[in-house]
Amino acid sequence: MVRLLLILISSAFALAALGAGLYDLLGPPARSGFFHTGGEIWFSLSPNSLNLMQAVTQRYVSPELWDPTIVTILKLPAILSLGLLAAILGAYPTIRALSSRPS
Repeated sequence: MVRLLLILISSAFALAALGAGLYDLLGPPARSGFFHTGGEIWFSLSPNSLNLMQAVTQRYVSPELWDPTIVTILKLPAILSLGLLAAILGAYPTIRALSSRPS
């Protein structure tokens, strides 16, 4: 059941990466070069949720988690960060199944 859920979530991230790639090709020019960053797309879709996520992370989790870590991820091209997340989540069930198989 968990394996199926991870594959479904991975597929959703893969579709989001595909959408980000199409947005890079067909959408307005990016401010940071050819690729739109994840933070740029998130801010254009919902600036309030981005600000809320920053406030909650800095106040209740850790300020150091937001500034070097999450900001770095948000500055990556959206197609790269979403595609990487899709690949990791999609490969995890397979790697887990292979590692638990007896030799």
